[in-house]
Amino acid sequence: MTIHHGKDTPEEIRQKRIDFHMNYCVHYKPSAVRFGEDYCELKCGAVVGHKKPCIGGHNLEAPLTACDKWERRSLESAIARHERIEQSFDLMEKIGPVVSVWRNKPPRGKQEVIECPACGGRLHLSQAASNGHVWGKCETEDCVSWME
Repeated sequence: MTIHHGKDTPEEIRQKRIDFHMNYCVHYKPSAVRFGEDYCELKCGAVVGHKKPCIGGHNLEAPLTACDKWERRSLESAIARHERIEQSFDLMEKIGPVVSVWRNKPPRGKQEVIECPACGGRLHLSQAASNGHVWGKCETEDCVSWME
């Protein structure tokens, strides 16, 4: 028997994250662009304490009374979502150090195409002169893409 002293194993952490993804309705679409612009794919209008049931329905005793279209995500869907998010974090860890150096290279407010540290493809970078935020998109399908 392994004693964890309050720390979860990587497999326990993975399972907790998958369980978390299963708390949501299949129609819930979190916004990848702007925080707070999450929405229901079916455009359901019911509100449960400032949130649509897509987001909080799993906490309700009877979520279908708040929204008759509420449907919990499947295990397969939750696993796939978890794996996509993990892949995204892995890619960002690979490019982070290179982008950090590029960000601090003068001048502030520039555009350039560099070799993508994640896949070797072409990574398009753009930096705002006003605040130094960097946007990037690799030409390789399913590689990195972000906006600060």
